[in-house]
Amino acid sequence: MKNDFYGLVYSVKYRNEKLEGILGGGVSHYSGDHYGRLIWMRHAGDLEKDHQWYLNSGIKGEFSIFGKLEYLLTGKLSFFSDLQFRHINYRMKGMDDDLKDLGQKHSFRFFNPKAGLFYSINRNQDAYLSFSVANREPTRTDFKEAADDPGATPKHETLYDTELGYKRRGEKYSVAANLYLMYYRDQLVPTGELSSTGRSIMTNVPKSHRLGIELISALKPAAFFNWDFSITLSRNKISGFIEYYTDYNTSDWSEEYKSKDLGMVDIAYSPSVTGVSDLKFRVLKNTELHFTSKYVGKQYFDNTMSNDRKIDPYFVNNFRIDFEPEVRKLKNTRFQFMLNNIFNSSYESNAYGGNWYEDGIEKTWASYFPQAGINFMLRAELLF
Repeated sequence: MKNDFYGLVYSVKYRNEKLEGILGGGVSHYSGDHYGRLIWMRHAGDLEKDHQWYLNSGIKGEFSIFGKLEYLLTGKLSFFSDLQFRHINYRMKGMDDDLKDLGQKHSFRFFNPKAGLFYSINRNQDAYLSFSVANREPTRTDFKEAADDPGATPKHETLYDTELGYKRRGEKYSVAANLYLMYYRDQLVPTGELSSTGRSIMTNVPKSHRLGIELISALKPAAFFNWDFSITLSRNKISGFIEYYTDYNTSDWSEEYKSKDLGMVDIAYSPSVTGVSDLKFRVLKNTELHFTSKYVGKQYFDNTMSNDRKIDPYFVNNFRIDFEPEVRKLKNTRFQFMLNNIFNSSYESNAYGGNWYEDGIEKTWASYFPQAGINFMLRAELLF
């Protein structure tokens, strides 16, 4: 692969007692060549060394401009907004490694607005409300995987995001909550399968949403002890999901293309519960001990909610020592000892797979990524 990227970004800022504004933007150009060469063969025949057997190129150009504004309405209430315009051009040409013609052109124009209110209740409490619209274009991989099927050309996705938040700070604690509702049109979701280069294959779904709450807290009951933790509870759903599949007749291996309405299903790779915790102890002036924990709830790796294609929930714990001695002639010195998965838990953090049908009976294939048992790592950082 050979690629080049160059661009320009700019911004100007204005500020007075009640108003703060930023105007900016950017222009960028990316070009990349993907090619395959035969660098060695025992029996090359008539082929020359470094024979190029496929070549395709992709060009992506982007122009964007944005404006940000924050205006103080009262002593405690302020209004903020963010407006962005993006123009994107894609051009692809040539053959892929499977000899598929990738030639295609795409153009997108997006307007992404955001607006909200921020309220300072008092010196220890804040609240905010915001609404935004965000558009996202498909990637080169998305276009490449659909190149031989004009009816499967991916669309851009649109997100309508509403958020309501609250934060409170005390001398020995802080708590924050963020409630969100994300409604998508034509969201690009993973299918559970991977491309030949290991990238997720995506598909558009007409309607989907994510509804959840994020809870974040930090406690400091003593000078030597901190506890930071957070938990996210969410509902991540596709409405009216239709599964398309091929049913094979095993008597003659003929194929029949079918569909099945699965109704409301979970979005792939979207656990409804996640949580992290960090217990920090300062035992000496330059030494800290960390006990960190992470929980990830059950999730499916395709959009059918089949128990044959799910990742079980897991809970993993790590221990870390941070040591920062003062060393003459060095600006900073840091040593870390990390003991990971200290309880030697057996779990998988990722997976991919899919299904097929034979005589109307569903079959499954799946590959999992098992994680290491108990392991350790040493790290040294010296800043001169």
